[in-house]
Amino acid sequence: MNKLDLLIISTTLKNILVVLQDEKNKIYTRILTENKSGNYLAKAIKEVVEESKLNIKNLEEFGIDIGPGSFTGIRVAISTLQGLLIDNPEKEVYTFFSSDVLYRSVVNNNHDLKKKKLTVLKRARENAAYASIYEDGKRIFGPQMVFEDFLINSMNNCILINEEAEYFKNKYKLENEVFYSNIEEESLIAETLKGKRVKIKNLEPLYLQKPLAVENLERRKTK
Repeated sequence: MNKLDLLIISTTLKNILVVLQDEKNKIYTRILTENKSGNYLAKAIKEVVEESKLNIKNLEEFGIDIGPGSFTGIRVAISTLQGLLIDNPEKEVYTFFSSDVLYRSVVNNNHDLKKKKLTVLKRARENAAYASIYEDGKRIFGPQMVFEDFLINSMNNCILINEEAEYFKNKYKLENEVFYSNIEEESLIAETLKGKRVKIKNLEPLYLQKPLAVENLERRKTK
């Protein structure tokens, strides 16, 4: 178990999550569901720290979800965390993928699924998804941005994970079974502690697609 204070920020799941685990493994959580909830991220961090009776300047470990998901949401989280650690640019923080958290939350509640092939789908665009494929408890593909051909032809034996997978199941008339699961703080913490450590000054989002404005500009230049 973690023996240090750990503050985690996740902005690419269904709701924005701020989770703090203290050195006694007690967990404090804020869930932001309102529109533009990124505006309240700093306030949520302050609230969990105050509830835990810790000093924000003395927190020892940090974790952040770098995607896949909204580039804007990830940037807000990164900027907020960099602001908290502005006096310690060499500080290393844990990074993790939100798709791994979704996977772990599902298999923890459905142990028989662990040996099966599962795909976490998150909506990237109307015709594209962020896909991560898992088998025997390990990620074997992704996260990667995929399109119609992949969704129809490359996931025939997969169980789909996440509410957003339902959109693609209906859009492309997929026959795959879909599982949902609530996000567990324990799964979030476990995936954070498995994640890659990066210096806060070098923290970047997972970048799987170009903004549409950039793609449109590039298309105009090639005509």
